[in-house]
Amino acid sequence: MRIIASSLLALSLLAAAPALAQETALKLPAPDTTGGMPLMQALAERHTTRAFLPDPIDDATLGNLLWAAWGQNRPGGKRTAPSARNKQNLKVYVNRQDGLWLYDAPAHSLNRIAAQPLGSLLNEAPVVLIFAVPKDDPYGYMHVGSVYQNAGLFCASAGLGNVVKTSTTLDPTRYSFLPQGWKTAATQSIGKPRQ
Repeated sequence: MRIIASSLLALSLLAAAPALAQETALKLPAPDTTGGMPLMQALAERHTTRAFLPDPIDDATLGNLLWAAWGQNRPGGKRTAPSARNKQNLKVYVNRQDGLWLYDAPAHSLNRIAAQPLGSLLNEAPVVLIFAVPKDDPYGYMHVGSVYQNAGLFCASAGLGNVVKTSTTLDPTRYSFLPQGWKTAATQSIGKPRQ
């Protein structure tokens, strides 16, 4: 009886393994690189939004947003936003209701950093992008600006609101998800605008 129970337990753990793996990584749908509104119209529509509906952003829209912001768009790993000497010294974290995630552009996926979202500073919108750069990178803020502008134009095209803040940058001593020697440079709250 003990052998049967042990075997059943082992089989149930094996069956649960794929589900556990899915909890630590989320493959995003392939980005739609042919959609969206014309650039000049997106520029005309781009604006800051400070009040958001709590509605979550679906994975396809989130994937398009992240690809527009910092995805790979050419062979050799080149990105949708420039980086000095192509060093790509920038990390995009995604804070949402189901936790904190790190965007992996080559795999176009999210890797879970924490099962719980970060605190109340970042609860104003269903998605908050957190941009991190090395502390000693003289071009870090320039890279972040390029990436959040790409995200802002995508938001205008997709009918989403967004606001960029440097006032909610996170203290690395309080938030241990940042690698050694990295800092947050800005956050970008994104969601459906509250009318």
